[in-house]
Amino acid sequence: MAIDQYLDLITSQHRNRPKYISWASALLSKVDDAVNVANSIPSAFDIDNAVGAQLDIDGQIIGRSRYLPFQLPDGTSPMLDDQNYRIALKAKIAMNQWDGTVPRVYEIWKQLFPDATLIITDNQDMSMKATIQGSLGLQSVYLVTLGYIIPKPSGVRLDVAWDSELTRQDYLGMLVTARDTVQVTFPNP
Repeated sequence: MAIDQYLDLITSQHRNRPKYISWASALLSKVDDAVNVANSIPSAFDIDNAVGAQLDIDGQIIGRSRYLPFQLPDGTSPMLDDQNYRIALKAKIAMNQWDGTVPRVYEIWKQLFPDATLIITDNQDMSMKATIQGSLGLQSVYLVTLGYIIPKPSGVRLDVAWDSELTRQDYLGMLVTARDTVQVTFPNP
């Protein structure tokens, strides 16, 4: 108990008075509870621990809304769940701290999507291509295509392509592997 150090400071004149000790303990325990709550606030708003309303407040501070500016094609809500919103917030923070190098983009990507691979190609014509290998959830795919995830220099066009391998068994029993590439182009803002 954190109040013990203060109870030990009570002089010998009052130390053996049970009513005084219980009064001081009651008073100090209220202050101790308030200090514990105040100390817990930073961890409640930590991006890795925050949920719901705390994460929304983090988003207001960071400058990124929980709501996507469009309706998802599968009919689900444009409101990001906590997991995807956390990714969007971490990406916004990383973009603000980005040093402009491609290796740092790879570090940011690995922190956000450890199961997917990103390959950046600088086309040397004020455009770059980001090829993504691996699977992402639908909301994460839209976060990437909206430009919420991959940092880029101002005035540079970013083309995003998905490179996925589809393996299936044909009706004849043959194993077929196909490679699909989807390209999404963002206009310069």
